[in-house]
Amino acid sequence: MSGPAPSSPATGGVALGVTGVIAFSLTLPVTRYAVPAFGPELVGPGRALLAAVFAVAVLVVSRRPLFPPVRRLPSVLVIALGSVIGFPLLVAHALRTVSAGHAAVVIALLPAATAVMGVLRAGERPQRRFWCWCVVGTALVAGYLACQADTGFGAGDLELIGAVLLCALGYAEGGVLSKLHPGWVVTCWSLVVGSPAVVAVILAVGLPARLTFTASTVLAFAYLAIGSSLLAFFAWYRALALGGIAKTGQIQLLQPIFTMLFAVVLLGEPLDPVMLGVGFLVGLTVLMAQRSRVAAAPSAPSRTPSAVSRGAKG
Repeated sequence: MSGPAPSSPATGGVALGVTGVIAFSLTLPVTRYAVPAFGPELVGPGRALLAAVFAVAVLVVSRRPLFPPVRRLPSVLVIALGSVIGFPLLVAHALRTVSAGHAAVVIALLPAATAVMGVLRAGERPQRRFWCWCVVGTALVAGYLACQADTGFGAGDLELIGAVLLCALGYAEGGVLSKLHPGWVVTCWSLVVGSPAVVAVILAVGLPARLTFTASTVLAFAYLAIGSSLLAFFAWYRALALGGIAKTGQIQLLQPIFTMLFAVVLLGEPLDPVMLGVGFLVGLTVLMAQRSRVAAAPSAPSRTPSAVSRGAKG
C-alpha cells in the first residue's frame, strides 16, 4: 500500500508564495507608519542597508560567495534595481500622498505585470484560460481603484505604477535566476550588489532633519529591513522558481486584502466592505489561475545551454 504522494513543486510554490505575500502585505502599512519618523529615502531603499548586513552574515555563515559570478551580475543588477532600490523608494514617496489601502490596490496590478514579464523574460507560455482569469482579477482591482473616492489620480499613483513596472521586472529576473541558484542566495546577492546605489541615493538626498527614534518606529524599520527586504524574498523567489513566474505572481492579487486588514489594525484606517467583496472575487480568480496550465518554453534556460550547465554546478 503506497503512502501519500509527495507534494509537487507547484504546490510547494503556492505555499511559499502565500507566505511571501503575507509578509509583503505588511510592507505598505508599516512603511506608512515609519516614513514620518525616518523619511522616504531611509525607509524606502535605505532599509536595504540593514538587510544587506544580515545578507552578508547569511552568506558568510553558509560559506557562499558574497558576490555573484560575473556572468550573473547583470541579472542581479536588474533584481537590485527593481526590488532593492526602485520599488521601495517609489512606494515610500507615494505613501506621503496616498493611503496604504489605496496604494495596495494600485500595486495589485503587479501580478499582471509579473505575468507579462514572465512571458518576455522567461519565455513562459500561459494558456488562454490563465490570461482570462488574470484579466478578470486585474479588472476587479483596477475597477475598484477607479471608483475610489479618497484620492484622485495624481503623482502618487504615477510613482506606484513606476514601482509596479520595476518590481515586475525584478521578480521575473529573480525567478529566472532562482532556477540556477537558491532563492535566498539570489536575495542576498541583490542586497549586497544594490548597497552602493542605496548609499548614493541617501547621500544625494540627505537624511531628514529630524529622526524620530521610538521603540515602535525602530521595530517598524527593523521589520521592513529583515522581514520585507530579506526573509519574504527568500520565500518569494523560491516560489517563483518552483511554481513559475506567471502563475505564482497571481498570488499577489491577494496582497491588497491582507494589506487592507493590516492597515485597519496597525493604522486605524477604515475598513472598506466593498474591498472585502472585491477581495473575495479576486481570491477566486487566483484559485482559477492556479488551476490553469502554464508551459515553460523549451528554450527557457536553454537559450544559453553552456551557461545553464555551469550555473547548475555553481
